[in-house]
Amino acid sequence: MRPHRLAVILACAISCSALTAILRVPGVVADLTTSLTVEEKVAFRRQSIRVMKEQFELATVAAKAQDYAIARDNFFVPGRRIWFMFGGTIKRQSPTLYEPLQSRLNRINTSLGQSRPQQNALMSDLQEVNRLMQQAVTTSDANL
Repeated sequence: MRPHRLAVILACAISCSALTAILRVPGVVADLTTSLTVEEKVAFRRQSIRVMKEQFELATVAAKAQDYAIARDNFFVPGRRIWFMFGGTIKRQSPTLYEPLQSRLNRINTSLGQSRPQQNALMSDLQEVNRLMQQAVTTSDANL
């Protein structure tokens, strides 16, 4: 990967890094969310879903640059961790949105696990996840 592309990707990731770091520590989210007020929980969920969307967008940038390890490890995996926490909310609010999102996330996970994923299919899946994730953010915000 060219150094300037990596710099752009890392610069974009800074906005997500604090929440992502918190989400990587086992038990912290449970401790945080049990001690929060309802308003704080809503804000935490809203921000987490937005960060998840940003992580998937950054995974798309890295995959487009054909740096699949960065796409997987730095962006897709943390974004998917957030999905595991908040995907149930989307499933309850909009099952018709949840199913295609979950299916695409599974396909992306499989592709990024390969040493040389099929670029066109991966980019198509990532772009569709980004589109669906925008709907998920809108759906989540509308139902808070």
